Amino acid sequence: MNELPQGPFGCILADPPWSFRTYANDNVAPARGEQPYPVMSLDDIKALPVAIAACKDCLLFMWTVSHLQSQAFDVGRAWGFEPVSVAFVWDKGKMGMGYWTRQEVEICHLFKRGKPRRLSRGVRQVIRAQRREHSRKPDEQYERIERLVDGPYLELFARQPWPNWRAWGNQTDKFCR
Repeated sequence: MNELPQGPFGCILADPPWSFRTYANDNVAPARGEQPYPVMSLDDIKALPVAIAACKDCLLFMWTVSHLQSQAFDVGRAWGFEPVSVAFVWDKGKMGMGYWTRQEVEICHLFKRGKPRRLSRGVRQVIRAQRREHSRKPDEQYERIERLVDGPYLELFARQPWPNWRAWGNQTDKFCR
């Protein structure tokens, strides 16, 4: 993967390619069947120099799978951020598989560094949007984030370019509109 873009960015959105053990095998993406994208180890994700791309006052939005919540906090801290809230709960409108309970939502944690300024008090946490291709997040996230905090905006592990956002990753054109 290329080096991270030069910052500083006032907002960073990340959907790391988490690797985890399933009942069947090791180091797969969170999907059943064929591995849909290359994954990274937790140590490799934590080692990314995200802190140097961030403004001193910055928000980080990080998507994670249900059973890697603790690891998401570890990554946020390794990148120089502290957890503050759940930014979004994405109700996918369809029940999926799960190891303990059937999965219907995905969580996006909110982390901060310094004292970023909130632009709006009206940004809602629940996103109700149908699930699309594997790992494709709801488009509504971008508008909500832009209403909540100033940029410049950086998306790590992006799967599509988005207006006003800098996309970084090895699949930035996967879901081009």
